[in-house]
Amino acid sequence: MIYLVLEPPPQYLHPYHGAVIERVLPLAEARRLCARMGAPADGCSWLKRGACYIVIPRGGPVRDLSAYRRHELAHCNGWSGSHASARRPSLRPRRRGK
Repeated sequence: MIYLVLEPPPQYLHPYHGAVIERVLPLAEARRLCARMGAPADGCSWLKRGACYIVIPRGGPVRDLSAYRRHELAHCNGWSGSHASARRPSLRPRRRGK
């Protein structure tokens, strides 16, 4: 089975203008925290007092933590939780020995 993190639309792919607080947590802990924040998902984000809080799972189904980071940062930049205009990431074959 292939697991993907949806790619945000390009207009949300830019640095957040404010503080970014990122926590990388074990998958089960990330899921619990995100559920408490109202997002039943592996990773999540929210805004509080102008800061962007991001939770990224370690040991989750997607190994590329930067994919989670882009996705969640885009939410802080205004991308809707409905994931409107999401793009499916390209599946690049892994090179041998990597």
